[in-house]
Amino acid sequence: MDIQIAAVGGYGEVGRNMTAVKVNDSVVIFDMGLHLPNYIKLTEEEMDNTTRNSIKTLQTANAIPLDYTIEDWRSQVIAIVTTHAHLDHLGAIPRLAKKYKAPVICTPYSAALLRIICRDEKITLPNNIIEMKAGGIKKLNKDLEMEFVHTTHSTLQTIIAVLHTHTGSIIYANDYKLDNAPVYGNPPDYPRLKQLGDHGVLALMQDCIYAGNPRRTPPEQEAKDKLRDILFRIPENEGILVTTFASHAVRLKTITEFGKKLGRKVIFLSRSMEKYAMAAKDAKIFDLSQTADVIKYARKIRRKIADVIKDGKHKYLLVVSGHQGEPNSTLNKMVHNIYPWNFKNDHIIFSSHIIPAEINRKNRATLEQNLKKIGAHIYTEAHVSGHSSREDMRDIINMLKPKHLIPAHGEMHMMEAFKSLSEEMGYKEGKTLHLILNGDRKTIK
Repeated sequence: MDIQIAAVGGYGEVGRNMTAVKVNDSVVIFDMGLHLPNYIKLTEEEMDNTTRNSIKTLQTANAIPLDYTIEDWRSQVIAIVTTHAHLDHLGAIPRLAKKYKAPVICTPYSAALLRIICRDEKITLPNNIIEMKAGGIKKLNKDLEMEFVHTTHSTLQTIIAVLHTHTGSIIYANDYKLDNAPVYGNPPDYPRLKQLGDHGVLALMQDCIYAGNPRRTPPEQEAKDKLRDILFRIPENEGILVTTFASHAVRLKTITEFGKKLGRKVIFLSRSMEKYAMAAKDAKIFDLSQTADVIKYARKIRRKIADVIKDGKHKYLLVVSGHQGEPNSTLNKMVHNIYPWNFKNDHIIFSSHIIPAEINRKNRATLEQNLKKIGAHIYTEAHVSGHSSREDMRDIINMLKPKHLIPAHGEMHMMEAFKSLSEEMGYKEGKTLHLILNGDRKTIK
């Protein structure tokens, strides 16, 4: 059986994830994501309407995958599989999927988000969206099956995708963490992962962002504890603003629960948060709008902020976009008085990390400097990562026992760190360990 793996996006970079796997004459695509720093640079807002830019413009800006590198495979694509609801994994589907006569297979939460994005951007997606929960298996053709295995991550319903072939399974584990006592939901499905390893794994594609971090990634409970420690020590008469990833619905749920305990009304002021909150509701997971006001439009955000000032900011906990310092985010607009606000003695909590890109580091540093100048108290890193670290990767490799390893979703130094781990475990570059870059193809046997 001839198996080829094509690196379309995310190989040698963080984000823009897209991989194509060809088994005989059938191709399965895993993920179609945005390169968020390049996308934000182009649009100045995380969930700005992509229809304002052509596919050519987005590809020239390196904001979406250069899928013309698999043009010769286009007619053979039988499925587009996305592992979770982060934009660097599914954000390009509304623009690119229509080029392929294949269904999009994803979890209900990812499906809900895709439908919301397409609705808001007035995009008609001709591809059928097939929803499959973790534990599900779908036959793609007589030779191939797709299985979803539950894992934990920093967004809801994340799965590890398993492509079953006659010569072994090909596993795409691009973003996960091994959280054994998650704040919401179940731990990763270790029994099934071990079964897969016993049955024979031909190849594992694994994100390598934190391959150089010699630890296991801390559980989400630690982020919850950090937030509790900060929030419950803030004076009752002072303002609180929290900024975090819109996609981290469990973190948002934690914040709303703490807001209620503090006796403060929680308000989300973010278009992107509204999308993810509504996706959780549409997928029947939980409804954040029951415990918080969710405001998406600029004019309504302006009005709500004015109401908060009039009523007394000490009565509220505001959750805003802007954790990366994005110029058009709610927090930045408040800092620059586009939405008038007095930050003196307010407490600004960054429940996030900086996505590793120069534009983000620069924007975030500028935002923090401006906040300090106007008298705000800043708390950073009230956060834990949703990505596996070096020892988590070791654990998953030991469970799955893959014949071949391919690092994905990482810059070259991250891939080199993954290489050193793999070599510690007995893999050999060029034989069982393959460092490939965007545009490369690798045949495995």
